[in-house]
Amino acid sequence: MHASRSICSRCASQIHSLQTRRLGGTALFASLSDAAGLSNAGSNSSRSTTHGKHQEASGQKPRSYNYGTSKRNPRRVFNGGSGSGFAKKGPLRASEDSAIALFKDVVNPETKTAKPQPSPLGELEIAAKIKELSNKKIDALEKLNVFQKTISPHLEGYYGQMPKHLLLSASQFLEKTCDEVTERGYTGHSIELSKLYSNIGKTDLDIRNQLVLNLCHAILFQKRESADRAKLMNELIGLWKHISQLRRRSQEHEPLKFSFPQVQDVRRDIADGKATKTHLHPTTRSLAALFLQFTPDQARDIIPGLLTTLAILSDPRFIRSGTYTTMAPLLNLLAIALGNKEGVPESYISGVYSDRIRFPSTKLSEIQSYVVQQWPQTMEMLQKEDAPWHSNSSPIFNALHKQLRQAYNARDNGTVYSIWQDFKGRLDRKPGLAKQLRNNAEFLDFWIFVWCAFRRHRDLQETFDLMQRLQIYPTIKTYTGMMHGWKICKDTDKIEALWTKLAGSGMKLDTVIWTERISSLIEAGKPQAGIEALAEMLALWKTAVQNNAQHTAAQPTIEAVNAAFKGLIQVDRKAAFDVLKWAGREQIEPNVRTYNIIIRQSFRDGSPDEVQNLLKVMSENNIEPDSATFTIILEEVIGGMGPAPAADQVEAVHLVFQDIAKAGLRPNQETYGKMLYAVSSLANGTDEAIDAVLKHMRQDDFKVTPHMVTILIERALNRDPPNMKDIDTLLLEHGFSHVGVGDQTLWERVMSANAITGNTDRAMAVFEDLQKARRPVTSLPCLTDLLWALLAREKRDEARRVVDVVLEYKTKDRDWEGESKDNRYWKHHFWFLAEERGLLEGREVPDVLRTNLRG
Repeated sequence: MHASRSICSRCASQIHSLQTRRLGGTALFASLSDAAGLSNAGSNSSRSTTHGKHQEASGQKPRSYNYGTSKRNPRRVFNGGSGSGFAKKGPLRASEDSAIALFKDVVNPETKTAKPQPSPLGELEIAAKIKELSNKKIDALEKLNVFQKTISPHLEGYYGQMPKHLLLSASQFLEKTCDEVTERGYTGHSIELSKLYSNIGKTDLDIRNQLVLNLCHAILFQKRESADRAKLMNELIGLWKHISQLRRRSQEHEPLKFSFPQVQDVRRDIADGKATKTHLHPTTRSLAALFLQFTPDQARDIIPGLLTTLAILSDPRFIRSGTYTTMAPLLNLLAIALGNKEGVPESYISGVYSDRIRFPSTKLSEIQSYVVQQWPQTMEMLQKEDAPWHSNSSPIFNALHKQLRQAYNARDNGTVYSIWQDFKGRLDRKPGLAKQLRNNAEFLDFWIFVWCAFRRHRDLQETFDLMQRLQIYPTIKTYTGMMHGWKICKDTDKIEALWTKLAGSGMKLDTVIWTERISSLIEAGKPQAGIEALAEMLALWKTAVQNNAQHTAAQPTIEAVNAAFKGLIQVDRKAAFDVLKWAGREQIEPNVRTYNIIIRQSFRDGSPDEVQNLLKVMSENNIEPDSATFTIILEEVIGGMGPAPAADQVEAVHLVFQDIAKAGLRPNQETYGKMLYAVSSLANGTDEAIDAVLKHMRQDDFKVTPHMVTILIERALNRDPPNMKDIDTLLLEHGFSHVGVGDQTLWERVMSANAITGNTDRAMAVFEDLQKARRPVTSLPCLTDLLWALLAREKRDEARRVVDVVLEYKTKDRDWEGESKDNRYWKHHFWFLAEERGLLEGREVPDVLRTNLRG
């Protein structure tokens, strides 16, 4: 496991290609339900009994936390004669029984759709044809044309399971063709070549880097007419779209489009890279964050082509109308990866082109000289705040969206309605906001989700009416949000009614909405309908494949299978594993989320001894655990121990880490943060258990982050009574001696902690230090703690000073139209407390605050 590349940064987009052991994961699932109970019942039971007797003889208390009996289910559940090896949960309801029967009909090997028929030509014949074509004395483009027409169709039957010798023959042919194309400077076939490579399972980025550099060299140094240069730029853009789709299962049969990670995932991965020791240059590591489906070492192969493309985009000679808009998804992420104040040194740019690049050396030298010379203009373009490719996201809608999410998470109906009224009022007062709203359609999508989740049908209709007036049309994402909202309130009738309308509309239904439908039906207690949906999805996809119309249907993915598996495992574990066995037969491989579901269920079923085996299988199948994996294990192991002694908790932590290590896995800094939070949040978690987690983190050479210390401060404050000495010790121990070290959240909480524990002088000192550092405290809950403490000590001057600083900063905030002018901000208890104690007398306050105080 690469320390800085956890699945949580890639989420569902990361699916490993298991060419040589494709059924390895499904073999486990097939055996777990049939064999695990029998084998483990005997060996583990006898081992547990012997171990328990030994402990009793020595006066020790037998321990059950080491993947033993769960506190939730004290019985060791292995039913050797049951066939499945798992305890039954009682008789199934009729609907559930029929659901399982239906599914078994779907996945029955005798009735399942046959695998694609073998190619009319045998493997050796195809290999011979490839060899014959390679040896012909004809031009590379002519060879490529022959390959596409006469050989490539015969390879389709082997996609995903191509024999090694055939794969080698096809790869060598395409490699030789690619070399000749770049040597001669041929263009017009880059996307075609990249797709052919993908079809045989070759997603290597060095090949694409070669193709990108070839196009860039043609744009820069070949004399062409304006129309031809425009074609070259379009080809370059299309090639980057295809590169972004590589190794993304959901994009395999989609038209060309950008499919980069979310901004927050890129930022998180860059932060992980900075906190992790690596042999890669920091700039390389940051740029690798744009390609999370690849390891950083793999992603470095595309960086020469990436920097060359970026340099060309900063050169007005090559930019046409709409180029920046089209390339915005790539440019926005590049601005994040390269947007540090120090910039990128020239030595790095030069060095990139001297590192293992497959490209004609003379041409590469020309490209290198151009990029080095153009780089100052490139960085200037990236750092422009008004650049034409910047996101059109409005700060107003960003602020309102954030407030709405917070209100929804708190299930605060009143605040949600207040935000809605505020939003409509803004649109009435400023008609120009309607245009901005068209670029923030996801904001309205979230409103639609909220109304469905809250069963607010009138408000839902009002939102659709507003969208119609503004000519903002619902998308498949809009309808997916509706379905998710109705899933939360378990309104399956509306889910099915919506689905019927969508299916009859002719709109293409993507994998995401299919997954949401399956999940919604099963979680709402309709497993039969959910399984029918999964079977229907597969049937439609196979029909589309047979008709060569893949663009009309959604291909089932592991996420759709996980949706069924997660709900079904609560009803009948054996049937749930049948889903996975069926998925394996359909070449749909398990991912980290599949394993997380099984790991959690193993604990709940009283079978936690399976977890170590699951971790080993994950490692063997190149499936990296994410932060949820480790969090589940620690929560279940320590959380299920009850009021166990500190020594037992420490031993449990060590055993968990031992099992992780035995599986060949290594958590990164983010997963350590999750683990620390998991232990510190437990009511029975001890200081010793937390120290054990920190010890393992230090052994892995990770530093404690400000976020981790904030977690520990919160834990110290939750004690009765809170002890500031413990917090001071934490800060000193981890090197946070002043506000220049650590982030804003940490020091605002330190200020609040001093106020809560009565240390008002030190609380004010932190407040003033942050103000001097031009980072004034803005967290109103923390400021309220400080204000209460100062007033309790009758320190009115200091209290007035706090109010003045906050007022001055917020009224001068650049984001005046956003958070600082938000009605909810000025409704916080902090302002009413200040008014009640006379701290606003004689002060100029915003109209919105004055109105709230009068109301």
